[in-house]
Amino acid sequence: MKLFNQMKSERDYKIDIIKFMAVFLIINSHSDIAYPKYSYLATGGAIGDSLFLFCSGYTLLLGKMRDFGNYYKRRINRIYPSSVGCLFIMMVLPWFSNDLNFIFRVSFARDFLNAIMVYYILLWLIRKFLVNYISILFYIVAAVSVVVYILFFPYKYETGNKGLYGITTFFRWIPYFGIMLLGAYVGVNRNKFIYSTKRDSCKFVFCLLLFYGIQLLGKTYRELAPLQIVTVFFLAGIVFYFYKICNATFFRRFYESKQGNAVIMVIGGLCLESYLVQYCIITDKLNYLFPLNIPIIIAGVLFLAYICRCMARLFSQTFGKDDYNWKEIVSLR
Repeated sequence: MKLFNQMKSERDYKIDIIKFMAVFLIINSHSDIAYPKYSYLATGGAIGDSLFLFCSGYTLLLGKMRDFGNYYKRRINRIYPSSVGCLFIMMVLPWFSNDLNFIFRVSFARDFLNAIMVYYILLWLIRKFLVNYISILFYIVAAVSVVVYILFFPYKYETGNKGLYGITTFFRWIPYFGIMLLGAYVGVNRNKFIYSTKRDSCKFVFCLLLFYGIQLLGKTYRELAPLQIVTVFFLAGIVFYFYKICNATFFRRFYESKQGNAVIMVIGGLCLESYLVQYCIITDKLNYLFPLNIPIIIAGVLFLAYICRCMARLFSQTFGKDDYNWKEIVSLR
C-alpha cells in the first residue's frame, strides 16, 4: 500500500472541468434528430462517457477507504436516487406517461448505469488489493479488449454501418473499464506528470484525428471495420491529454474566477442527471430554428437535470433519519 499512502486528497480542478465538458458531449451525441441534414455532428458520446468514467476512477481512489458495504451503499445512494428522479419526471411528461416499460428502462436499466455499478465493485477490489498494479491492470484490460473483439465481436454485421461506438453490446464494458482504470492511475500519480500545453495539445489533436478518421474508414469500407478496435487506444489518449491540457493557464484562470467556477461546478455536477433525462427533451420539433435549437435543447436538458437532482436529494432525505434540509435539496451545487 506504499503507493496509496503517498496520495493526497486535495481537489483537482481539472476533474471539474472534465465533467463540465462531458455533459455537453454526452447531450450532443444523442441529439442526432436535432441536426437536420447534419446528423454526423451529433458525436462525442464515447468521449463524453470516457471522460465521466475517467473522473470516477480518479476520484474514487482518492476518497476515504471504507468497507465494501458502506462503500457500495454510497455508490447506490449517488446513482439510483437520480434514477428515481428521472422516473418521476418521465411519468409526469405526457409523451412518456403511457409507456411505462420505456420509462423504467431509461431510468434504471440503461447499459451504462449497469456497467458503472459493476465497475464500482471491481474498483473497490483493486483499491483494496491491487492498488500498486493499476498500470499493469490497464494494459491487461486493453489486451483483453483486443482479443475479445477479434474473437467474438460481430463487427462484420454491425460496425460497418454504426461504428464501434454506435451499437450497444457488453463488449464496450471492457475498454470503458480500462478508461476508468486510467483515471485511477492518473489520480494516484497526478503529482508525477509533466505538463506542456503545446505538446499535450498536439498529442490530443493527433489522437482525436485518428479516433475519428479510423472510425470513418471502418464505416465507409466494411472490410476495414475490424480496425476500429484501434480507436480504443486513441480514445484513452484523448482523455489523458485533455486532462493534461486542462492544466493550461486559461482553464485555471477561468476556474478560479467567480463566474467561471460557478458555471463549471453547477453544470459539471449535473453530469449523471443530464445523461438520464436527455431523452425527455431532445426533439426534432425545433429543427426549423437550427442551429438555435441546439442550445435550446441543451438548456432544457440542464434544467430537467437540475430538477432530477433536486428530486434525487428529496428522495434520499425522505429515507434518512434527519429532518429535511430544503436548502440542500434545491442547492445548485
